[in-house]
Amino acid sequence: MSSPVVQGWTIVTQLRKELSPDHMQGVFLATTGPRWIIGRQYDGPSGSSGFIDEEWWHGRYFTMGSPTENMMAALDAYPEAAMKAGVGDRMTAQDATQSLARFLAGPERPGRAHVSAGWQESDSGHRNPGGASTELLPLHEAKAELFWFLLWSTRLNAMERLTKGVTIDRQEAHSLVRGATGPIRFDFGYNTYWLAEATA
Repeated sequence: MSSPVVQGWTIVTQLRKELSPDHMQGVFLATTGPRWIIGRQYDGPSGSSGFIDEEWWHGRYFTMGSPTENMMAALDAYPEAAMKAGVGDRMTAQDATQSLARFLAGPERPGRAHVSAGWQESDSGHRNPGGASTELLPLHEAKAELFWFLLWSTRLNAMERLTKGVTIDRQEAHSLVRGATGPIRFDFGYNTYWLAEATA
């Protein structure tokens, strides 16, 4: 299912709730490619979309960094914006990250071999390295799981700043996964990530 587009912005995720009888409020996270936005929707009656003539109330734009830096900054700021709008809860960050992972993975690609997604700490100093892997999945689902590992499961221990120049950076990691049409394997930070035709 394709994501809705408003004024050229592709909406990755949105939250809209009825906070009092027949009164709704909401926010959305959207992109045009390198640029990202957190938008505050118009308040309105039950069933209203939050957009009037494809316009929104106001927005915070993320445009000054690389596409990946803009995306990560917007993702980090989204839960706070949702809370300020009165529609966020403790699951907002996780739900938004899952939506973003599915968005980045792209559409279903019929005919592609099923693959598993996984990651493992690659620092040899760990006696019991952390990691996880999935069962064999359709390619777009496995890519979404790999993005989940990158965006959520290993966000704090990837330590990109400590391995700058040693492994690829976050933008390169994301580009590899987005462009994958089959198995891949790469190191990012102190972790190894993969898509594999058999569980690794």
